[in-house]
Amino acid sequence: MMIYNNEKFLNEFTALIKKINPNKILFVCSADYDRYGYRKALDAFGADTVPFTAFEPCPEVSSVKNGVEVFKRNNCDFIVAVGGGSAIDVAKAIKLFAESDVEILAVPTTAGTGAEVTRFSVLYNHGDKDSVRSWDIIPDYQIFDYTALESLPYIQKVVTALDAFTHAVEAYWSKDATDESRDYSAEALSLFNEHFENYLADDKSTYEPMMKCSELAGRAINIAQTTACHAFSYKLHKLKGFYHGQAVAVCLVYIWKYMLEQNSDDIALELLLAETEIVSGYTPERLEELLSNLGLLDDLTMTTEQFDETVNGVNVNRLSNHPVSFNSDDIKNIYGSFIKVIK
Repeated sequence: MMIYNNEKFLNEFTALIKKINPNKILFVCSADYDRYGYRKALDAFGADTVPFTAFEPCPEVSSVKNGVEVFKRNNCDFIVAVGGGSAIDVAKAIKLFAESDVEILAVPTTAGTGAEVTRFSVLYNHGDKDSVRSWDIIPDYQIFDYTALESLPYIQKVVTALDAFTHAVEAYWSKDATDESRDYSAEALSLFNEHFENYLADDKSTYEPMMKCSELAGRAINIAQTTACHAFSYKLHKLKGFYHGQAVAVCLVYIWKYMLEQNSDDIALELLLAETEIVSGYTPERLEELLSNLGLLDDLTMTTEQFDETVNGVNVNRLSNHPVSFNSDDIKNIYGSFIKVIK
């Protein structure tokens, strides 16, 4: 069993719980909730705690509703979420569905989703994305225990970091971008470029800056929202089993390429994309090479039925803040530029 050198974070956590002094805590976490020591810290403090672990890696709405029942039945007045984006999103959705003003403390254990600082909760309904959003569900407190990254499997390091990278790029070029969101994006991308390679080599000095990268990218999309890359990604996850961060990064490459190829006469867009290349440190070709070297482009085939479902599955409402308008032909052409259809 791995021993985490996270005493300072556990002390910060305990001090915060003492200050808030809740009567009963809903503890939202994965089944191995004792892994990082936060439940034990609550037990040592004598806090009255109700664990909720019955949710999927891609949380179903039905599981959240079960969590609401647990929350209400036990008269919980505070929520602690320890885990990746799934645990934190479940906690946020429980608050929303319960129509409660309960406060949330989030302890992220991955460096990618930024869920601890956003108004979004990514949920699924029988495997299809069915997310919710509200400014009221942004967690009130965060503890950034970067020591948790030590046990994160290599592939999770890769795909969660790429999720943060994609968040930062999308927030930078979004129609809803502001000076503040672009500052967050630029700082996140700088941290990614400085630390990503060594992070994958398990250099412990990179854990803190990579978690900061994730937080900043989350703050960026909280303002500017994601764009076409996320809207295009969900069927790749459902039908091909791609990791979320893999799916959005793959879509980023080919949407970026398509924008450059199809909009060469749009001077304003050309300047925006050139600026994006400078800030991100990447061209779409260089990003494609990175994904290829990481083995994330190895299976880009679909049956005709899968391809049609993927094309038709893009929620066009999610494209409203993308810097370029896409019609149904554009969507099909973008997917067709990287997916090989097999019979």
